[in-house]
Amino acid sequence: MRRGGHALAASLLLFTLAGCKVLITVPEGGRVVGTNGTVCLAGEACEVDISNTSFHHTFTAHADPGYRFTGWARAEKTLCSDHTGSCLLTTVGFAGDAWLEAILASDQSFDLLPQFVAEADPSRYDPAEWAQLLDSLNSSWHRSDAFLYQQAPNVGSCDPGSLSSAAGERLLYAVNLIRKLHYLPPVQYDSSFAAQAQQAALVQLANDYLTHSPSPGDTCYSEQAAAGAGSSNLSYRSGQSDPAYYALGLVNDNFNVSNVMQAGHRRWILYTQLGYTTFGQARGYAAMKVFGFNQVPQENVDPALEYVAYPYRRYPYYMVSSGGYPTPWSISMIPAPGMSSRFDHFSAASVSVVETATGTPLHVHSQASDTRGYGLANNLAWMVDGWEHDTPYTVTISNVRMQDGSTRTVQYPVEIDYEEFL
Repeated sequence: MRRGGHALAASLLLFTLAGCKVLITVPEGGRVVGTNGTVCLAGEACEVDISNTSFHHTFTAHADPGYRFTGWARAEKTLCSDHTGSCLLTTVGFAGDAWLEAILASDQSFDLLPQFVAEADPSRYDPAEWAQLLDSLNSSWHRSDAFLYQQAPNVGSCDPGSLSSAAGERLLYAVNLIRKLHYLPPVQYDSSFAAQAQQAALVQLANDYLTHSPSPGDTCYSEQAAAGAGSSNLSYRSGQSDPAYYALGLVNDNFNVSNVMQAGHRRWILYTQLGYTTFGQARGYAAMKVFGFNQVPQENVDPALEYVAYPYRRYPYYMVSSGGYPTPWSISMIPAPGMSSRFDHFSAASVSVVETATGTPLHVHSQASDTRGYGLANNLAWMVDGWEHDTPYTVTISNVRMQDGSTRTVQYPVEIDYEEFL
C-alpha cells in the first residue's frame, strides 16, 4: 500500500472485512472525510474495512472554524504519521504479493489520528469587549430621547418619528458581537428601510400589542407599518430601552411569547444569510427587520461551518438564563450550497449534555424540533437543568439525519463564562 506516492512502512499496512481495519479517532476541532464516503466527526471513532486489493481512497482532515489541522499523529501502528496533508490509503499492487495479501487478510487494526489545535481568536470572543457592552447596557444615556431619536415618535398624530444613527449603530454593534460568537459574518445596516421599521414600532405602541400582522383598522396603521411588522423581530420592554438590550434579549429568546422552543427570533439574528438589518423603536416597542432587503449579503459564511449552535463554546453569561425563564439551547444545520435548510434533520435525534471533566450527565428535557423557516428553517431545541457557570460541558446530538441519507453525530463544547466578568 502506498501513501502520497511513497511506500508505507510494513508495520503500517492494512485491513479487510475479515478482521483488519483502520480506526479513525477524531478529537474536538474537526472531522475526517474520505472519498469512500466516510465522514467521521469530532468525538467519534470510525472503522474502515477493506476487503479487496482495489481500495484507493483519500482521507482529508477538515478543521472547524477556530481550529487548525496540524497533521496525523504518530503512535504505535498509525498511518500517515507526521504527514500534514491528505492521507492516501491504497491496496492497489497488493495482488500477487503473498506478504502484503497476508497483511490484508489479517485481523490487525491500524489507527488514523488527526490532530487539531485551537487557534487564538480574540475576534470571536473577547471578554473585555463583552464586559464593556454589559457595563454600559441600559445606561440612562442609551435610554434617553436624546440618544434614541432624531425626532421622537408621537402616537397622537401617528408620527413615527425617526431613530438616530447612533441608535441604529448601537443595535448593529450588539448584533455583530453576537454573530462573532458563532463564526458568522457581520451584517450591514440598511437605512433605506428605517422609516418602515419605525412605523412598525409605532403601530405596536399605538395598539399596545406585538403582532406581525397589524390590520388596516388599527390605530396608526399603514402599509409601511404592516410590511415592517411582517418582516421584523418584534419586542417590548416596559420603559424605553437601550437598542443593544433588544438584540441580546431576542437572541436569548427565553421570553418568546409565541413559542419559546422554536427560538424564532434567535434563528433570524443567527441566520447565515441575514446580510442586513434595520431597527425601529417607539417608547419600548421595537422592530428589528430581518428579511425583505432584496440584497445579497456582502460577506460569505465560512464553508467549514456545518451548524449554528446556541450556546456555543465559550459564551458570555448574560446570553444564557436559568431560573423561572430559562434559555432554550438549540442547533440548526447549515445546508450545502444549493440545498434547502428545510430538511428535517432532527425528528429522530437525541441530545445529551455532560460535564466534560467527569462525564456526569445533566438533565435534558423539553426537546422539540421544527422546520418552520425562521432563518435556517431546521431547528432542534432543548432545555438543560443544573448547568453552572465556568464549567465545561460537552453537547452531543446523535442520529442527525443528513440530506444524502446518512446519519451523523454532532458534538461541541459549551462553557458559560462568568468568571471573566467578576
